Amino acid sequence: MSSIAWLNPSSSKHSKWLVAYVRRNYPAINQKLRKRYLSAELFCQAFKENVESYWPDKYERTAQLIKLRNAWDQEQSRKSRKTQSLSIQLDGEVKKQFSEFVKFHKLTQAKFIEELLFHYNTPNGETDLFKTADTRRQDSLDKEKLEAEISALKAKLIDKDKEIERLKSKVNKFTDTTSSDKRRRTDTDELIYKAFEEHVQDKIKP
Repeated sequence: MSSIAWLNPSSSKHSKWLVAYVRRNYPAINQKLRKRYLSAELFCQAFKENVESYWPDKYERTAQLIKLRNAWDQEQSRKSRKTQSLSIQLDGEVKKQFSEFVKFHKLTQAKFIEELLFHYNTPNGETDLFKTADTRRQDSLDKEKLEAEISALKAKLIDKDKEIERLKSKVNKFTDTTSSDKRRRTDTDELIYKAFEEHVQDKIKP
């Protein structure tokens, strides 16, 4: 399982990079953290401490943490190597869409191309980068609704478990009472038999 131990909130490089990365890729998480933490260091620390709550499923969490580490490694690799220029010709409409994407995601053209390549090479495909603000907002609302339904169902399960335990307790009380009544009847029958036996023996003595 992938770990997030490598992420160091006290490192300005780590924390500032994470703030930008979460803003681009996880708007719902970014919104929650930005409301409470103003500094990049506290933002990073809170993200690291609460990562299990963002992805409760361990397999999804592993995939997301691997994606996070790969993005960080890719960023460091890009900074360490020499850059080269790239000149391409684009159709006018494609160029317009490209410029709109760059502006919307607040990236440089070079960084946006790197993000495109990264997401293209990510297993199963990652579409978060290309979602509109409205789509992301709706996704966030849908997720919160599902989480609320899950919490409600869990609460119902707890109540049902309590009800089962209460009914079991009542059944056990009835069982104990029945056993006690049987023992009392057995003891009474034995006393009656002994009294009858003594009475009959007195009557038949010569």
